[in-house]
Amino acid sequence: IFSPHENAGDFCQEKKMKSGYFYFLSDKYCEQFADCGIMGNKESDQNGEHGRPCFYYYEYDGFYWFIPISSRITKYKSIYSQKILRYPNYDGIRFGYVNGKESAFLIQNMCPAILKYIDKQYFIERGTVPVKVNDDLSKELNKLAEKVIKLNKKGIKITITNIKEIIKRL
Repeated sequence: IFSPHENAGDFCQEKKMKSGYFYFLSDKYCEQFADCGIMGNKESDQNGEHGRPCFYYYEYDGFYWFIPISSRITKYKSIYSQKILRYPNYDGIRFGYVNGKESAFLIQNMCPAILKYIDKQYFIERGTVPVKVNDDLSKELNKLAEKVIKLNKKGIKITITNIKEIIKRL
């Protein structure tokens, strides 16, 4: 029986992942599923690793689900405004606060993964404080993620990512 929890990376073997916290997916994941519409990791440069994008984490239906966040609020508010004119109940983007800054939660770009593709958890305060959203926002994001996953299973695609293909290849 296939278990998405098999072959966990060192990070995941040491720690229990928690919904509502943020994690980074490995370069290997981004490379393997680049043709499935996932957001790729930012390249390192003279300033070092960027650690972007980071992903809000939620576990559901035997998989780890990751929702990328963006600080490009103006861009995503514009996209959201356009979508809401066309789809009055558009669930592809939500806004909330992470570390005191407004962020766009890109449900339209969410993707499933298994443990071996999770690189590390997102920490601040010199690596001592894990980043988390408040419980109300976490509940809202989890509910939306479930809705989008269920709709995807019925053939209604809200995501840019090809969830079915990623799951097939995991």
